[in-house]
Amino acid sequence: MALLQRKGSIHAINGKYPDNTSDSDKEKIAGDTLSVIQMSLAPNVLCEVSTSTEETAKEL
Repeated sequence: MALLQRKGSIHAINGKYPDNTSDSDKEKIAGDTLSVIQMSLAPNVLCEVSTSTEETAKEL
């Protein structure tokens, strides 16, 4: 969570984007957040979530 907070990606998890955030910026933040989470996982855990149905950072 600290890494997500530092990178400004926490909005994709808590859904509280700044008022002036465009939809395209929200999509970029969500994609960046998902990749940060995936890159933080151990390989064996990544294999488990890569085959699951979670598609968003919040779901993951």
